[in-house]
Amino acid sequence: MKDSLSIFVTRDDHFSWGKYDEQIDLIGELTPDDERPRAKDSIKYLRAVLGEDFLAHAWRLGNPIYDWCFGNSAPHARRSLIRLGEQLRSFENVPGFKNLIAGLTNHTKAAEALTVLGAASSFSRVGFTVEFDPRIETTGKIPDLLLVDPDSGEEIYVEVSRLRAGGEQELIRRNHEVVWHTVFNAIWSCPGAQDVTKPHVLPYVRVLRLISEKDIPDVLSKIQELIFDTARTGEHIEDRFKDYIEIAVSPAHDHTKAEAWAAERNMRDLVEVPPIRLDKELKKAIDKVNREFDQIPPDKPGIIAIPTSENLLFLAFHPQQIIMEIADEVRRHPNLLCAVLFHGVMEGHQESTIATLDDHAFVTTMDDITTERTAFIMNDSFGLPLSPNTIERVRRAFVPL
Repeated sequence: MKDSLSIFVTRDDHFSWGKYDEQIDLIGELTPDDERPRAKDSIKYLRAVLGEDFLAHAWRLGNPIYDWCFGNSAPHARRSLIRLGEQLRSFENVPGFKNLIAGLTNHTKAAEALTVLGAASSFSRVGFTVEFDPRIETTGKIPDLLLVDPDSGEEIYVEVSRLRAGGEQELIRRNHEVVWHTVFNAIWSCPGAQDVTKPHVLPYVRVLRLISEKDIPDVLSKIQELIFDTARTGEHIEDRFKDYIEIAVSPAHDHTKAEAWAAERNMRDLVEVPPIRLDKELKKAIDKVNREFDQIPPDKPGIIAIPTSENLLFLAFHPQQIIMEIADEVRRHPNLLCAVLFHGVMEGHQESTIATLDDHAFVTTMDDITTERTAFIMNDSFGLPLSPNTIERVRRAFVPL
């Protein structure tokens, strides 16, 4: 069998729906009588609903659908493609479906639209009728989903919103990224650095406080200048710049002083930045519940679903603390039936588990290679009439029997 990537010869091949259809037969791990025909069917369907030019635009603009389902040829990526196609097909006659497609084809909205689609699929799986982007006539607001229990006719509105990385977390990530690239590029731009058989200058940079966007160019210029100075003079340099960074650079022939400088500071990498303050992550989740609650009609039952995979909440806090503090917050909203927070991460096989705490639950499930953790938080102060069967149907969407 040919290599599954061998069919992509030109740049434009990566934007050809036909090439991805052809590739399915070259991915040996996909079962020939089930997964391969389903994958081909999904490609055909996605081509029809997303448009002929979708792949080229998605690649150019950074639409996550391209990365997750097409840019990666691993079997789990094609299984994600199967799910996407089959989920969309199941909702094609649902009100608001065109709005969902518009969101998926917009690179700035695609990740949000995927989370809405995922939530809709969870509710549909347990029997709810789903509508996308229902408009509330009395307020003009547009929640993400309207659920209707087919047995009781009861309605529930759902708001889905990602808990994204905070501004500080993004600035820390950017600080590390731009400083690291500057250090790396400066090392390999020094005279003689391309000869890999010989040692090169050794810089260590410690970011003392987060560098503002305005000052990043000056800081990077200073780092580059000091590395080049050491390469030129052969002298060890230690310096501090604007209280943003401290740096030590040793010449190629003697790294001992830079290594000692780094050891005094317990540095393990050439570039280190301040740690992320994890204590803020839970407060951000609580604030998110409050903001999204405004989209729910005051006289109707509501659910707030919050994907947190871009955030560190589930890594920083014990599940019980997450549940109890979110539970305290939802009690303030008597028409909020529950809040659901979930986090998916690729970290190897995990056993599926369900841990309950009163009416709340913390669920761990495995999907292909992704582990998903879900905090399901019931509101014990929910004050609107809703049948027990409908409430149980909501629970089953996230807490398997």
